Amino acid sequence: MLLEFLPGGELFRRIRTDGRFLDGAARFYSASILLAIEYLHAKHIAHRDLKPENLLLDASGYLKVGRWWLTL
Repeated sequence: MLLEFLPGGELFRRIRTDGRFLDGAARFYSASILLAIEYLHAKHIAHRDLKPENLLLDASGYLKVGRWWLTL
């Protein structure tokens, strides 16, 4: 199995480390999650385990939903 390197870690770790997000960060991550769900829905993909532990951050802080659960 080969996965993309995402040095930002999990969103859950960021929440646990920072505690509460400032309004701008909360809006950014909420919008990112909404866009990810919208994209998956458009592709007829149901992610059954969407939680902060499964949402990863790249080096710039952008959200990525892991594709390890997709089998082609």
